[in-house]
Amino acid sequence: MNIELRHLRYFVAVAEEASFTAAAHRVHVAQQVLSTQIRQLEDAVGARLLDRTNKGAALTPAGTAFLTAARETLAGLDRGVTAARNAAHAVAGTLSVGLGSGCENETRTRLLSDFERTYPDVKVGLQIFDMTQPSAGLLDHSSDVALLRPPVAAPGVELAVVRSEPRMFVLPAGHPLAARGELRLADVAGLPFVTAELATDGCEPRAWQDEWLIKPRPGGDVPIIGATARTVDEWCEHVAAGHGIGLCPASAARFHGRPGVCFVPSAGLPPITMCVAWRAGDTRPAVQHFVSLAAESAR
Repeated sequence: MNIELRHLRYFVAVAEEASFTAAAHRVHVAQQVLSTQIRQLEDAVGARLLDRTNKGAALTPAGTAFLTAARETLAGLDRGVTAARNAAHAVAGTLSVGLGSGCENETRTRLLSDFERTYPDVKVGLQIFDMTQPSAGLLDHSSDVALLRPPVAAPGVELAVVRSEPRMFVLPAGHPLAARGELRLADVAGLPFVTAELATDGCEPRAWQDEWLIKPRPGGDVPIIGATARTVDEWCEHVAAGHGIGLCPASAARFHGRPGVCFVPSAGLPPITMCVAWRAGDTRPAVQHFVSLAAESAR
């Protein structure tokens, strides 16, 4: 028996259209060719599958039984083709994600969960970097992509904004300004700040520190550094001890709230962003899919 896929497709078309003319139009062949193919199929099966009438075509009992098998065969083939194509385009391998300091928020958590659910064949590794490493491992290739706070003052790193939020002032509990509804830079002029230690990962050393000191300042005052820290925990301890005040993303109030510090909304300051970052020219599928998912999350 020599039954080919075209025989099955032609037969299903005639059965569903109940017309050789309509079926020939549907499968884009001449009606005579279609009739010949159906006769070949009936010869191979050894039974008449269709009754030809003046009104069109009707299934015989044998045709009704054969139609179910023909549809299942074609559907199974379609599933196989789809599975093969999906496998050919599947994203697999490993992806090291660098997590920059100050990026602890629900957006980061949701993005990482969405990526692992969407690309289960990619093994994701996470690395947390302190405030002296603004590139979160991209410059020394210890991470493939990163979620971080800009700026990343180094060549060869691409950024796309994932989240934007206001900044808040962080003060020691009981500070005279802690009861204010909001604070401006002019309100804290002359007060010492707790800030990050200088970058050591190859970025311009002072760029990230200056971003959080708001330097230069519109009013012309020069920030005073009361203490520096490598980690967020160290930074909070310095603020709680009264070594200075600081600025942080609004989401940090939920993730780093602790006794000894208080948070006051800022006014007149630009928002702070969280970005997805990657090395320019890195076209590996896992990297590009992570970046695309992050960009889609932002939209």
